[in-house]
Amino acid sequence: MMFRWDGGFIMVSWDGFDEGVNWYTNHLGWECLDKVISQVGKKAFLKMPKSGVVTLKSFESDYEHFQKGDEGEGNVRLCFEIEDLQKTTEYFTQNNISYTEPVTLQNGMKSFDFYGYENARLTVYENPQKTDLFPNSLVVGFGEVNSRIGVTDLDKAVEWYTKNLGFIKVSVDNELGFARLQTEDAYHKMVLNETLLDNIFLEKVEKSVKGNPSVRTYFDIRPDEFFDAYNMLIKNGTTPSQIAGNPMKGWGGFHFFDPDGNRINVWSYQMM
Repeated sequence: MMFRWDGGFIMVSWDGFDEGVNWYTNHLGWECLDKVISQVGKKAFLKMPKSGVVTLKSFESDYEHFQKGDEGEGNVRLCFEIEDLQKTTEYFTQNNISYTEPVTLQNGMKSFDFYGYENARLTVYENPQKTDLFPNSLVVGFGEVNSRIGVTDLDKAVEWYTKNLGFIKVSVDNELGFARLQTEDAYHKMVLNETLLDNIFLEKVEKSVKGNPSVRTYFDIRPDEFFDAYNMLIKNGTTPSQIAGNPMKGWGGFHFFDPDGNRINVWSYQMM
């Protein structure tokens, strides 16, 4: 059974929802396709110009899965692509948007974090080969790096992710402190009936940190596999959260934690 990468949520407060939509459309150049109030709260669908739609989602008190929690951001990052690092950081500096010093990833690309509406941490990487294709947007979409996850033992983490999520091991470099895993892209599999492999980077960190990030990577399981996957995780020794929603009637999701305290989110939904 494979958990397919499928984008994610950016969480915002209920009262700050509309202001959050405006922040991401004004600063990053995203387009709001629609805003709805669903069975699991407020959602806005934000289209990025190159590729992908990210969902702005309100925190909820009814479901553990949508609560803000007391944990910090942790070591799971949902990654987005930018075209020009200097242009992006200059804009952030001019608009008092905080960001971190860039680091170089395993594939040679430069990556850094910045802090969006209500201090949500977003992670971007520069793809300089495609500069200025989207001059009106700072963050252009999803791309070659889908998620970065910090772990204390690369070999054990690779074994855990291949066993529990069905990821494919590509490479492990303990000297550099990186491992590369791949999983199928959900959109290409479900909509285009094609196989595209997305990249998940594991990064060596010194200390485990249990996190509850505001920007949340999601992996898809189809509704007919959803409950089997939930029970499989329990059998393998994890403790999933209560299920929010119902995938047989629209949308359902839950989360669990890897041995390093990294929050892994799962959703499933009916195709239109």
